[in-house]
Amino acid sequence: MNKYLLTICFMASLFTANAQQGMKPRLGIYLGIASPKATEVFGQFYKTKGLQPRLTAEYNFINLGYTKKMFVKVAAIAGLEPQNFLNKTTYLTNVTMTQKPLGARIYPFAFKEGFDPDKQKEVFKNAGFTNLFVIAGTWAISGLYVEGGISPGVKLKEEGYADVTRSPQFFGYGISFVDFGDESNKMKFKFNIGTRNYTWTNASNTTSQIKSFCMDFGLAFKL
Repeated sequence: MNKYLLTICFMASLFTANAQQGMKPRLGIYLGIASPKATEVFGQFYKTKGLQPRLTAEYNFINLGYTKKMFVKVAAIAGLEPQNFLNKTTYLTNVTMTQKPLGARIYPFAFKEGFDPDKQKEVFKNAGFTNLFVIAGTWAISGLYVEGGISPGVKLKEEGYADVTRSPQFFGYGISFVDFGDESNKMKFKFNIGTRNYTWTNASNTTSQIKSFCMDFGLAFKL
C-alpha cells in the first residue's frame, strides 16, 4: 500500500502548474497524543505504557482539481512519535523507540474554498435535505485522508540488551477537521483523529506491528 501511495505522489508531481491552480500550499504543525498498542510478535513480549506525545509537520504541495470545487490534496508529512513499552516477562525493563515517519498524506475530497456550513445547508436544502447530521458528515468526508511511508533508522532500546535498528513502514487513515474559515485565510485551525500502523520484519523473518490511535491539534499556515 505504501508503494502505491508513493507512486501516486510521483505521478501527481508530473502535472503542470495549471492542473494545480486553486488551493494554495500550507504548512501545518500539530501537537498530539498517540496510544500505541503492540501486536503480533512484538506484542507477545511487550505491552503499551499508555498515552505518548507526538509531533507532526504537514505540507500540502499538490492540489489536483477534478471539479470546480473539489480537489485531491497531496501533502508531505514528517514527525516524531516516541513509544515506550513494558517487558511482559520481567515487568522490570522498558523498550523505547522514537518513530520518525516520512511519507505522504492524501485527501481525496478536499474543498477548494474550504468547508462553509452555510453553503452546504443551501446545497442540501435544494436537494431536499436539511438534517445537520448530513452537514456534519460532509464536513468529515471533506477531511478524510490516507497516509503511508517509512520510519527510517528506528532504534529499539532496552536495558540489558543490544540495540536493534529497524525501518518500519507505516500506513494510516483518519479525518482532519478544519475550521469553517475560507481557504484564503492565512491561518487555519485543524483537529486530526486517526490510526496509524507501523510494521517491520524481524531478523527471524517474522513480522511485528504497532497499532497507534492518534489525535492532533494544530495550525496550518498558507505560504
